[in-house]
Amino acid sequence: MKIQDLLQKNAILTDMKSSDKSEVLKSMAHYLASIYNLKDPDFIEDKLLEREAEISTGIGYGIAIPHVRLSGIDRCYMIAARSLKGIEFNAIDEQPVHLLFMLISPANTSTEHTQILSSLSRIMTWEEVREDLLLANDAEEFLEVITKGENKYIE
Repeated sequence: MKIQDLLQKNAILTDMKSSDKSEVLKSMAHYLASIYNLKDPDFIEDKLLEREAEISTGIGYGIAIPHVRLSGIDRCYMIAARSLKGIEFNAIDEQPVHLLFMLISPANTSTEHTQILSSLSRIMTWEEVREDLLLANDAEEFLEVITKGENKYIE
């Protein structure tokens, strides 16, 4: 599955105001549940926070990919967010996070879940992609950068 097919324009928040990790995860989990009509956003939030307590999903370079596999959902769902001021995320490089990609997947889809995480991580290693995402004027431009990066760097 391609990221550009999974991530919708209305699922991109280009101006997260909070710099608190828990608040951001809560806000994103509730937004994800609302746009995809998923029940129990608090459950999604709790599972994401549990996952973060185990080990941060801040992968460095200002990127975090909070993710969790859940029972009771039928497919993968993704939203993205950008924080211009940055979020303290306990990232591996100890730098603030500016770009977040939240992924929830069915409990029984480890291959697809891992493939999406791998593709996203590969795209985000390219500085030009990260810079263009930070400079995107709106959700449409943000999605165009993801699509262009995926088409260029993922086979």
